[in-house]
Amino acid sequence: MITRSLLALALALVFSLPGSALAGQAQRMILTLGSTGFINAGSLQGALGAEIVTELGKSRVKEISVIVLANIAYGSLPGPVQQELEAYVNEGGTLLLTGGSQAFGSGGYQAVSSLVPFVIRGSGDWRSFPFKPPVPIQPGHPILAGVTFQSVGNLNDMNTRPGAGELLRSSGGQGSYPSPLVAEMSSGVGRVVGIAFDLNEFSGMQDRDLFVRNTLAYLLAASRITP
Repeated sequence: MITRSLLALALALVFSLPGSALAGQAQRMILTLGSTGFINAGSLQGALGAEIVTELGKSRVKEISVIVLANIAYGSLPGPVQQELEAYVNEGGTLLLTGGSQAFGSGGYQAVSSLVPFVIRGSGDWRSFPFKPPVPIQPGHPILAGVTFQSVGNLNDMNTRPGAGELLRSSGGQGSYPSPLVAEMSSGVGRVVGIAFDLNEFSGMQDRDLFVRNTLAYLLAASRITP
């Protein structure tokens, strides 16, 4: 298993490489599916040295370094992604799941619940909550580096899966219990990050682009799939 310190070192290396150093290498690919308006492909491709694509095309799932499933129902995924997702992660791929009305339990991800770093309690888990400021649980984690979050009002209501690492939680939730917002877990030799809110609702968040870049760089560094 890749340790967090090694991932942080690899992430730092990704950000420090000049464009000329990346230009002569075959680019790794990040496949983004669903509501991906929060992804600024132009700036991210330059920062990460990876090609961001919105469809498989002629590529195979096992050729993709990172897969992003952004508020898209499991049943709406391309057939190869549905069929190969578990094997993809277990064999070294990395996955980002973001929240919304078509995500997690509300999006049918019970079918691949073993890959989700949250416990899906049932369908219809996309809910409105009293707005509360998020609380970093692991403030030194590379995904959270330099990021200040705005309050979250809508989220997929789940628990953190036993064995997963919770990174960020809502300080309130419905009633008095906290709600996990960001968590990660290993599956096989791959890694999954789950975000229980819809990043498209955070267009006014000053550090949203930084948070997305941190997360994708972290998953790119963790992925064992290279050109």
